[in-house]
Amino acid sequence: MDKQTIINILTPLGEPQDSRRWGNYLAHGFSADDAPTLVELIEDDSFVESDGDEIWVPLHAWRALSQLMPAGLEELLKVLVVLTTDDWAMDEIPIVLAAAGKAGIEPLAAFVLDDEHDELARMIAVEGLGEMGKQPALRERAVAQLAHCMKTLSEGNAAIRGMTIAQLISLKAAETVDAIREVYAAGDVDWSICGDMEDVELGLGLRSQRDTPRPNYHADMFPDGFLDGFMDDDDDLEDDEPAIPQVIRTEPKVGRNDPCPCGSGKKYKKCCMP
Repeated sequence: MDKQTIINILTPLGEPQDSRRWGNYLAHGFSADDAPTLVELIEDDSFVESDGDEIWVPLHAWRALSQLMPAGLEELLKVLVVLTTDDWAMDEIPIVLAAAGKAGIEPLAAFVLDDEHDELARMIAVEGLGEMGKQPALRERAVAQLAHCMKTLSEGNAAIRGMTIAQLISLKAAETVDAIREVYAAGDVDWSICGDMEDVELGLGLRSQRDTPRPNYHADMFPDGFLDGFMDDDDDLEDDEPAIPQVIRTEPKVGRNDPCPCGSGKKYKKCCMP
C-alpha cells in the first residue's frame, strides 16, 4: 500500500478506548511489505499538530507493525529516539519490539550495548527484552541477553544497567543473582531504578525481609532544601522505594486532544504534552 492509503485506513480508527486490546490490524490488508511505511508514520511528528483523529495514526501504525514483526524491526530501532517523548510509545513500543520474537533478541541486545544510541531509546529496548522474557519459549534467551547486557555495558551506563536488573527482577530470574552481585560489587548501577542488593534479593524471591534499613535512593536527585515545603514533617525519604521496571497507572492516559491536566484550558498536545 502507499502511504496515503495506510493513513486513510488508520485515521478512522481514532483514539483507542482500551489500551490492552489492539484489534486485528491484519484484517485491513497489511503485509510485511507495508512495514517500512508504517515506521515512517510512527516517526512522523506532523500528526501531533492534528485536531482530528489523524493524531492517532502513529499509535495505530506501531500497533499494526507489531502484528507484522519481525518485519520492520530494523527500521523501528533506527527511530526509537523519536519515540522517547511520547507517553503512549514508552508504554507500548516495548510490546511491539517483543513481538519480533526470537529474531529480535540479538538485535535488541546489540542496540542496548551500543553507546552511540540515546539512553532512553536503549532503555526501551531493555524493556523490549523484558517483554520477550514473559513468553515462556523466549524466557531463557531473553534472560541470558539481559544478563549479558548487564555485565557488558560500558562504564557510565548506570541507568541502563539498573534497568536491565529491574527487568531480571520482573522476570524473577533468580538464576542471575551471582552475576548481579558481581555487577553491584563493581559499582556503576543506578540503585534508584532497581534498589540495592537486598532489594534485588527480595524481588528475586531469595529473601523475605531486609537486614538493613532501606537506603535513601533519591537523595542525589534533589539539592539541599529543594523539597522544603513540599513534604510533611513525617515524610521519610529513607523508606523511599526504588523505581519499578514498568509504570503502573492509577488513571487513564491523557489523550492528545483532551484538556491539559494542568488546568490551562489548552489541549494537552498544545500545552504540557512532551
